[in-house]
Amino acid sequence: MTDAIAPAIRSRRSIADRLRIDAYMTRFEWHLEGGLPGGERKAVVKGLREELAADPRETGAALRDLGTPRTLAARYTDEGALRPLWSIGIVTAGAALLVYWILFLTYALGMLAVVDGASVGSATSQFLFIPVQAFSSPEGFGIGWTGGWAWLMVPAAIVLVAFLAGARIWRAFRR
Repeated sequence: MTDAIAPAIRSRRSIADRLRIDAYMTRFEWHLEGGLPGGERKAVVKGLREELAADPRETGAALRDLGTPRTLAARYTDEGALRPLWSIGIVTAGAALLVYWILFLTYALGMLAVVDGASVGSATSQFLFIPVQAFSSPEGFGIGWTGGWAWLMVPAAIVLVAFLAGARIWRAFRR
């Protein structure tokens, strides 16, 4: 098909179909990241995206014929040369930081609930080396934590470990 026809076919795809294609292509690119350098990977993804846009069949049938993103990516890559997965490392690091903050705030709010319910006034404890304080009085209530090396180092260490594990950094040191 010519390039002039592809936009017309693309415009016929529903929003749900376009989202399915985008999700498939994202997973495909993530699997390609481990086997192809950036320029080659972008060219392969662009070519496949154009083929899918020009395919006159239903989106589900076209994606089923391609197979899983992992299987399709394996056909494009050389199995012997695995590369680190930088984008997956970034996503993993972000998710780990989000989980850390959720746990930290849940811990601090739990302390506040105990202090408020037990009428003890205030309490201090530590969450992963970070001093956390909760207080409750007739004038007000609140939570707080103090800065220091742990305030920056604990989240930084969690993000670094998650990034290195998610990116599979050990692949960079293999031949």
